[in-house]
Parts: sequence; structure tokens; C-alpha cells
Amino acid sequence: MIGTLFAQEFRTTKRTLLPAVGIMLLAIIVFLAIAALRVPFIGGLSFGLGIGVTLVFTPVVLAVLVANYWRTMYGAEGYFTMTLPVRGSAIYAGKVLHGLVVSLAALLITLGGLALAAIAFALMKGQGAFDFLREALTTIDPWMAWFLGVALALQLVFAVIAGATAMSVGAEARFNHLGFGAPVIGTIVLYFVMQIVNLAALLFIPLGIRMTGPDAGSLVAEGMLTDFMAAIADPAANATPSVLGLGVFIVPLIAAVLLWWWGARSVDRRTSLR
Repeated sequence: MIGTLFAQEFRTTKRTLLPAVGIMLLAIIVFLAIAALRVPFIGGLSFGLGIGVTLVFTPVVLAVLVANYWRTMYGAEGYFTMTLPVRGSAIYAGKVLHGLVVSLAALLITLGGLALAAIAFALMKGQGAFDFLREALTTIDPWMAWFLGVALALQLVFAVIAGATAMSVGAEARFNHLGFGAPVIGTIVLYFVMQIVNLAALLFIPLGIRMTGPDAGSLVAEGMLTDFMAAIADPAANATPSVLGLGVFIVPLIAAVLLWWWGARSVDRRTSLR
């Protein structure tokens, strides 16, 4: 059943999602092409616009997903959605899984757009595009690239689940008099709570990666508390952290699981469309 709901989500969102994606992709290609061809007067401006559209691509897709979730769950279409002969948790799962797939695809497209921007920049400077890309890639530490990629993907997964849960909990009878303001307030509160919890996880969870020394890149049973206290004791030193805490990965995973449970339970037991 979840698979059927998942497929249905693609059919219902294509009316709003595909036009937005198509317009942005066309804009990225046209702007970067103008820049690569070094069109006088507008080449630099076009390059900046291409970068701008690329950077907002994933946020725009997320905004479309948010609007679709709210409309089909708690707007006028919500009355039809809630008549489906399935549990609310199944509806929640289908929508969230759809959101995860679409948002991760949007992230990949954004990365592809940045690669096109790098090629356009090389052509603007009269350099070989592939030589420029190869040189740029060789200067990036592969381990750091994987780290950043996993961190981005994890944050995106957390954001999709957190957003769906904030809307579902915000639509409960005790909050729905606030309308869409309830999930907005909930999201802001959750953001600040997660910042505090993530900082605590970085400092205190005893799991990290050694950043300096002969054993750089190895796992260690340490957090970043020692480096943090040293930085407070001597702010002028500007020392490079010796350990990168991995608690920042552990906490969002746990939080995502808990938020999934909370959101599914809310849709099952406390949905209110009044």
C-alpha cells in the first residue's frame, strides 16, 4: 500500500513540481551558456544569475513539496486524503518517502548545476573546461568531499522528515487555530533546539575523526570538548581542531527516527481538519 501511495504522490505533485523544475533547469542552462559564450556586457551578470538559480533549486523544490503536503493533508484536499482506506501512518510514510526521493534528486541536480557553472567559468577565462574540472577535483580531499556529501544528504533527510512532522503536529486540534503559523513556529523552535543538541553532541559524544597528526583520518573515542575548552582558554591561538566530532551525524539520525514516529502517530490519532 505504501508503494501505491508513493507512486500516487508523483502523479499528484507533477502538476506543480515539473513546471518549477523545468523553468529552473532552463534558466540554469541558458544563463550559464551565455556566460560560457562570453557574450559582451551580460556574460558576468548571466553567470551570477546561473549560480543563483542553481543554489535556490533545492530550496524551491522543498517549498513545492511543503505546499503540496499541506494542501493534500490539511487543506481542502485533505478531506479526500483522509477518506482513503489506509492508516494515517501509511499516508505519512508514502508522502515522506516521496519527499526524500525528490529532495535528494534535487540535491544531485544542484551539484550538477555547480559542475556546469565551473565549466562555464573555465570557458569565460579561456581555459579548457575538463582540464579545469580535473584540476579542481584533484585539489579536493576525497575524504572531505565524502564527509560533506554525507552531511548534506543527512541534513536534507532530517529537514524533510522534520518538516512533515511539524505540519502534522501543527494541524492537531490544539494547534490548528493558528493555521500554517503552527508548523512555522514549531519549525523555528525545533531549529534552535537542534542547534543546541548538535553542539552538545559535537562536544560530548566520544566519537570523532582525528584531523591532525600522523593518524589523521582515523576514528577516535573523543569529542571536541578538549579543543573547545582550549579555544576558550586561548582565543588568539586560532588552533585547528584536532578532532572532528561525529555526534553531528548521530543526533540527526536519532532525531529523524523519533520525528518520523511522532509525525506518523499524529496523523494516525490526532489529525484535525476543522
